[in-house]
Order: sequence, then C-alpha cells, then structure tokens
Amino acid sequence: MTVAAVVLAGGLTACGGAGGGTAGGPSAAAAPGGTAAGSGTATGGKAAGLDPKAALAAAAEVMRKAGGGRYALSAPDGLEAKPGAGFASWGGRPAAIEYLGDAPGAKLRVRVVGNEAYMGPTEQAAAAVGQQTFWSKMPFLMWRRPFYPQLSLAMDPVTRLTVAQAGRLSRVGTETVDGAEVTRYRAVEDVAAVLGGIPDLTEEHRPHVEVALRKGGGTYTVDFWLNARQELVRFREFGEQDGEAKAVTVTYSALGTAPAMEAPAEQDLRKSFDLDPFLDPSPATAGPGPEAA
Repeated sequence: MTVAAVVLAGGLTACGGAGGGTAGGPSAAAAPGGTAAGSGTATGGKAAGLDPKAALAAAAEVMRKAGGGRYALSAPDGLEAKPGAGFASWGGRPAAIEYLGDAPGAKLRVRVVGNEAYMGPTEQAAAAVGQQTFWSKMPFLMWRRPFYPQLSLAMDPVTRLTVAQAGRLSRVGTETVDGAEVTRYRAVEDVAAVLGGIPDLTEEHRPHVEVALRKGGGTYTVDFWLNARQELVRFREFGEQDGEAKAVTVTYSALGTAPAMEAPAEQDLRKSFDLDPFLDPSPATAGPGPEAA
C-alpha cells in the first residue's frame, strides 16, 4: 500500500503507450481539449432535441454498441487523480481499463478489471532493468483512495449513463468541444447512485469505495456531453463538498478500438516490493494515511 501511495502521489506515468508505449497507445487518447469521440464538425443533432432522460438512454445504447475505446482523464492540481490516458473496454464482463499517467519520468501503469486493481511496469521500464513485465495486485483498502473509484467510473460509460437517468436531470445547453457542437446534460446523484455507476462492485469492496466517494460530499454532479451521433464525448463529476473546481473529466475517442484486457495470469503476479525499482524518488513515504489502520 505504501508503494501505491508513493506512485499515486507522483502520478502514474509511462514512458509511452499501453503495454509499453508503442505508437498509438493510450497516450494518444484525446485530451479534454483535443479530438473527442467521433470526428468532424457535426452539430448537436438528435441529442439536442431530446429530453435529458431520453438523451442519456440513447447515448447509453450507442456506447454499448461501441464496446470500448480510448479515454483521457484530466484533473486539477492537488487531487490524487492525475492526468492520464489509456483504453477502456466495457463490451463484456468484467469491464476493464488501463491507465498511464501523462507526466514524464515514472514507469508504472494501472489496470482495473472488474473489482480488482493491478499495478505494474511498462514494457520499456521492465526491459531497462532486464526484466519481463509483471503485475502486483492492489489490496482492498486502496479502494478507499479516490483514484480507484474515479478510474472505475470511466471504465464503463454505459453503466454511468444508465444510472444517471434516475438522478435529478437537466439540459445545460449546446456547447462546442473541439470545433464540434455538442449538448451538455447534467445529473445530480447521491453517493448510493454513484456507487451504482461502478461496474462489478462487490459487497466486499462497496464500503471502501463509499468511504472514498463520501470524501467529496453526499451528492455528486455529473455532466455529460453528447454529439450528433449520440456518442458520449465527455463526462465530468464532482462532489458537492469539492465543488466544480475539483472536477475530474473523462474524454472518449476512437470508439470501438479497445483491445481485450484481462486480469493478469497467476504466473504474471508478483509482490508489491518488486515494484520498488520502478519508483521515482518521492517525499511521500509515510504510507497511505489513517485509512490504512
């Protein structure tokens, strides 16, 4: 857990793309200001003419058919969640997501498959010290840290859109994202509803995730940007206690392109101290905090 805390404090950063940074890997995913899901300059189209619940339901169906894609996560300074990108796959069960931080220097990636989280070096980082890639399974208590629930919310936009339909909905208006007209809808949900938006959450994990979410407040505001094809271009969420200044934003692109991501095989799992050679020097050495007790 100390290893994970150190890594998260500095941001999980890779030397390149998914599985080792090959060209076109997760680092190529659209950033909030970059090319989002789909392309072109289509207007808000059908999404702009639907009531909020119908619009979110239509987007959920479009994203279900897509089954996966690239994503980019952005967050303001000071949050545990650091900017990063990767692939998310939600077409089967369990859903899965892989994350690589944007900032240069570190060499670790995170993969979440259903309700289990893993951390391991990229191919380049492992090769630099003469090793093969491997993974270390993160303990349950790491789910008390906001980073993992936030990553899981990005893992399955279909569930996120479906759960949001039961919230307090409104249509914010028509806006422009990367030169294309989109329609923004807003849902205000209590923590229980946000928990429902995390796929494959077990009763064992639920109390830990709830602790993490309640750090942001009792209710969450979630904004959804839909384009003319009913694709979810972007969503962002923030707790009532944190406010909009601490919103975490996820932008989707290249829908339908995510590779298969599975839980690591038993022979590929190693102990957390095996991650030590891939950690950058950091002052965050005091461990994960009081929640570890």
